[in-house]
Amino acid sequence: QLTIIFKSFQECVDQKVYQAEMDELPAAFVDGSKNGGDKHGANSLKITEKVSGQHIEIQAKYIGTTIVVRQVGRYLTFAVRMPEEVVNAVEDRDSQGLYLCLRGCPANQQIDFQAVRSAQATEGRARRKGPSLPAPPEAFTYETATAKCREKLPVEDLYFQSCVFDLLTTGDVNFMLAAYYAFEDVKMLHSNKDKLHLYERTRVLSPGNTAPTGTHPALWVALLCLCWLCLL
Repeated sequence: QLTIIFKSFQECVDQKVYQAEMDELPAAFVDGSKNGGDKHGANSLKITEKVSGQHIEIQAKYIGTTIVVRQVGRYLTFAVRMPEEVVNAVEDRDSQGLYLCLRGCPANQQIDFQAVRSAQATEGRARRKGPSLPAPPEAFTYETATAKCREKLPVEDLYFQSCVFDLLTTGDVNFMLAAYYAFEDVKMLHSNKDKLHLYERTRVLSPGNTAPTGTHPALWVALLCLCWLCLL
């Protein structure tokens, strides 16, 4: 489930709530409206359906924000483009719900991709020494996962690595599409086309698992099952 809350903003928009669930991606807010309500700036907040049941976009022009929500297979994905000053204003308020977007997964929920790959290689060697057993129909090796991901993501950046990791751990090819559409959303939303490809971090995150000093969080793409996103 994905819930997005747009708070009432001066004389511009009423408070609006958008909610999506698997196989239910509405092109309207919870109250059935498609814009910001009865106030003078209602049309500065609106929902547009791009592909029925699969892809919607929410434009919140009064805070310079665009949100893309998709259903890919059994999963919901979202991408957000937001001005840095709005990000900072939201981050300063203790009650806001942007922790996931600003700081990523908590350290105790992170998985070491290299460790998973190494363990799979060890398991593969052990299997070769033992009885020959057929692999499960949806199982991927590192080689087959990378080959599959290259079909949609030829550059070996973080989107590609995410695709490979998800195929190895789930065997679900929908994750390949999720990574592909995440990158497509970045291409549409990112203001600097020279920085579309993200690569493995070379610096350790600062305390609190926040982004390193000097970075400018302006765009997030995430795959999720449950998330609350609260905006001004």
